[in-house]
Amino acid sequence: MTQPTTIDMTFDTSLVDVKPPTIDANTSFSTVESDQANTSTIQPRPQVPIHHIPTQDAYNQWASQYDSDGNMLQAIDDIELAAFLPTFLSQIPNPNPSTSSSSSESPLRILDLGCGTGRNTLKLLRHFTQTPAPSQSRTKIIGIDFSPAMLTIAHSKLSPYPPETWDLHCCDIFSSPPSSLPIPAVHAILSTLVLEHIPLSNFFSTLSSLLLPSGVALITNMHHEMGRLGGQAGFVSQQGVKVRGRSFLHKVDEVLEKAAESGFEVLGVREREVRRGDLDGGVVGGRGEKWVGVRVWMGVLVRRVG
Repeated sequence: MTQPTTIDMTFDTSLVDVKPPTIDANTSFSTVESDQANTSTIQPRPQVPIHHIPTQDAYNQWASQYDSDGNMLQAIDDIELAAFLPTFLSQIPNPNPSTSSSSSESPLRILDLGCGTGRNTLKLLRHFTQTPAPSQSRTKIIGIDFSPAMLTIAHSKLSPYPPETWDLHCCDIFSSPPSSLPIPAVHAILSTLVLEHIPLSNFFSTLSSLLLPSGVALITNMHHEMGRLGGQAGFVSQQGVKVRGRSFLHKVDEVLEKAAESGFEVLGVREREVRRGDLDGGVVGGRGEKWVGVRVWMGVLVRRVG
């Protein structure tokens, strides 16, 4: 199996629909769209500088605008999760198959692995608050992330809900040995747009440590087609600099192969391209134009065997 490719190249890879930094009016340049017939020299548009920093630092800096910067991949992720989440939820095992007394039942524990600002933690909490099943009346939604700034925002989103229904932990979970994990093993894991930043072996070994036997996990990620064309998670700072952490290019078949090697049964796979209707309907902004017809998102549902 080929090793994941680290993406640390310097080129325009923004996934964010934002306006480029203003060019000083005294700067001399022209573009191919110029209608000045007497222009003899066509100069390229200045490229936005890119700054590569540790991934944790990148997400701490990104936190304040993460939910509002028009990130295309987040928008596609939201659409696909709306279709994939019901299947995921239906596959979660009953934590109390033979218990009739609610006082003695174990809570259903669901982990949002790399929860960030709580974008999907909140979806899970809303679901189980609004439609609790009798066998799942005690449900605990847990979020883990290594960015304190992201978790501060997540806490503000979840705080209206009863404190016994959720919990947040700040932890670099992929660098922690299994013996030091801050939570007990869980029945289900949701991990969205995290895998890009982690080597496959590390990701699935951590997943195995966190997930109980027969537990299920739904993992979404940037599709390798997008990564191969320069896509990478990041944002444009207020100074007009593109900020990037560390990213790995994981092919779909490599993800499935590593999942199987790590003791997981693959229950489902979805892939998604950007469609013309996504732009026409305002799902993604103008920068999605260059990705029309390109697969940008993948999701895989797995069950831990054993």
